[in-house]
Order: sequence, then structure tokens, then C-alpha cells
Amino acid sequence: MQKRMLKDCRIGLFLGALLFALAGCADKKDGSASCMNQLNAEQYQSVAENTNCSDYERASGFLGLAGMSFSNFLKKGASDNLTEVLNISKLDNTTDYTKGNRNYITKALCLSGSDNLTNSSRCSGQTKRADEYKDKIVGLSMFGLIGDFVHLVFGILDNDSNGIITNSESSSFTNLDNTTSANTKISFDNTTYELITSSNSYIATDDFISSTTTSRCVEYTDNFTIDNSTIASAASDNCTSLSFLANLTEIRPIYRVSSITDITGGGLSDNITSMVSEMNALASNLDTAFNALEISETNSIRKSLAEAMGKLDNGGLDSNGDICSVAQIFDTVALLVRDAADNETSSSELKTKNLVNLNDFINSVNDNATIPPFSGATVDSARLIWNTVSASNETSWSDFYSDAYPGLKNAVTNIREYGTTISEKSDGKIVFRELLCIGEN
Repeated sequence: MQKRMLKDCRIGLFLGALLFALAGCADKKDGSASCMNQLNAEQYQSVAENTNCSDYERASGFLGLAGMSFSNFLKKGASDNLTEVLNISKLDNTTDYTKGNRNYITKALCLSGSDNLTNSSRCSGQTKRADEYKDKIVGLSMFGLIGDFVHLVFGILDNDSNGIITNSESSSFTNLDNTTSANTKISFDNTTYELITSSNSYIATDDFISSTTTSRCVEYTDNFTIDNSTIASAASDNCTSLSFLANLTEIRPIYRVSSITDITGGGLSDNITSMVSEMNALASNLDTAFNALEISETNSIRKSLAEAMGKLDNGGLDSNGDICSVAQIFDTVALLVRDAADNETSSSELKTKNLVNLNDFINSVNDNATIPPFSGATVDSARLIWNTVSASNETSWSDFYSDAYPGLKNAVTNIREYGTTISEKSDGKIVFRELLCIGEN
């Protein structure tokens, strides 16, 4: 069943009220009284084009021209179709910054945004902010960024411009196959273990769990791909001594990834890649504005924003609070590739790469895996290494997915292009994974 993107006018009223509050505290500069009077009279064009008005006032004028005014959100039926209320144009691509009313959003952001935004290619040829980036103009920038989120999401996903984003619309854009499970092949034979002490990491043979008195291990230097036979025949460190076991803090099984189903169908379209980049940039700029205003996640303004944007800022959950069906498919493989190491990863950095939560791994990827029992040490993560030969030939492994055989390497590369940023429900920022679930809210 189709669900309305907005069941009430919370987003509209919040955005409108915020603009109304901000407009009432503009800086008093030359011509400010006249500019403010015109803003109050909704003469947005006059203010936007008047270079005697401050950057703040002109940006307010452009946002008014974009339809982001208090009175506009109070119109009858405003909550039924945000696409119509804001006159959101269908965007050909995510960087259509000057199409339709998004052009006014862009002009407003270039007059009010932070340096990283005003210095970006988006503001090339636009009038840029000359005023200091301070509280009032930062607040206006935040408002503009929120408006840009709405223009971006509806402009790209709302194919029929009816103010409703359905499952079919979001699915047609992401190209994620949500009808079949994303299968992976994980090898549990000859599993080795990473042993972590207060100062070092070691690789141990697979009998360490069952018999610490006979197991051997070697100290980690630059790779975790050492196999059981090599460890057993090496001049190994003594990982069976009481002093070693007393310093042991964590154990991680090292699993071998032989294959991953490429849920992108062989590669992402440029528009999806661009969407990921654009969403991440918007989230980063919003964080900059929040931090400049010292707005924490517990602040009432941010909480109100999170509530108003709840349909978008959904944390990958559906309306019942469960992980939405498409996100479940995505999570199955995203879990494996999110922290994947490539050959630019240093040996010291590698220690924090290729790690997955063991419970998540068991629940999402392979329920044949188990948490090995061991008293006195934490066992809550697993480490991954990658097959370098082929799905059917498990004879060579690497810590770096970029060294995997072409089919596996390409699958990891394509899936990572969806974006690896993690976001929670109502945290005030929106990432690509949450777009997957808009149709289920």
C-alpha cells in the first residue's frame, strides 16, 4: 500500500516556523529596515536582488522564492504534497543545482553556507557570502541545507511528482534486488584466530579454542593470512603459557570470504554514485552547521528537526521500527565490505580493518557460524580475509579486497559505492541506506 510521505504537516510547520524565527533576528545593516520590511511583506524577489541588503537578508529572500516560507506551508493541503508546495522540479541528476526552485536554494546557500560549501563548484558563478559565518547566518544555512535535502530526495525519487515516494520508486532508483537473498560464501575450514593482548596481536591455529596446551601462534607483523600448517611448523611464540593467557583480552575468528553476490547487478549508475556523494556532502555540511551553533543531538532544535524529518531520517527502519526489507538485503553484504581494507591500508591500520560484529555476522550473513566459547576473553568480532584465486579455488588469501580475484573485487568495490556511512534514526542526518526505506515509512 502506498503511504504518504507526509501524514501531517510536521515538516512544513517546522521549516516554516524556523524561517519565521530566523527572519525576525536579522542583522541591522545599511537598508536593513527596508529589507526586513520587504521580507515581512513576502517581497522576496526585491530583497534577493538588492545588493544593499545583507547576505543574510538576500539568502532569506532566495529561500522565500524557493517556497520555503511560513505562509506557504500553512496553505490548505500543504502536507499532502511537498513536491507541489515547494514546486520541486524533477531532477535529471543530483547535481542539477540550478534547476527549478533548487536554483534559489543554491543561491541562498552560497550566500549563507560555510566556507567548504561556498568554495565548492556548486557556488561557481554565484554570489558568495561576504559576511562572517556566525550564528544567525549559520542558522539560515542549516535551514537551506534541510530544504536542499527535500529538493534532492523528491526531485530524484518522486517520479510522478505526487509527493509520495513508493517502494517501487525507491527500488527503481537503487536497482537493489529485494526479491532474492544476497548469498555469500564463507569458508570455515582451517579457520585461524587472532589473539589480542594488551600490547600485540597474534595468529593462532584453529585448535586454540579446544586445546590451548597444544596450540601455537605467531606474532602479527603485516598480515593475518598465515594458515594453520605454516603456524604449526613455524618457530612460534608460546601462546599457551599462563602469562600469555593472563594478558589475553580478545579472540577473533578469521573467516575466509570466497564470494559475495554483487547486489548492484554489476555496477552502479552514475546517478546512484552521485547521490551517495551528494548525501554525504549534505550530511557533512549539516554537521558543520550544527557544530557551529553548538547544537548537540540532545538539543531541542535538533530533536524537533529529527522528528520533522523522521520519514527521511529513518535509520534504515520501516514504520514499525524494524529494519526495512530492502535494507536487510543491503545490510547482508554491506556488513562485510564496510571496513574492507585495500592495498593502500598500512600494516598498523590493518588491525582495525576487515572487522565485523560476530552477532551481526551470524544473524545477517551466515547462521552456520557460531561464537566460539572461551573463558576470560571477549569474543565479539570476526576478521575477514579475501580469496585471490576464484570462488571454487580456495588456496590463496589476502587481507586486501583489492587483491581479490576480479569477480570478488568488483562486487566489493561496487557495493562500497553505495556508501559506508552509518546513520541512526533521528540523528539529524540522512545517508543513502535510509533512502532505501523511505517507501516503507
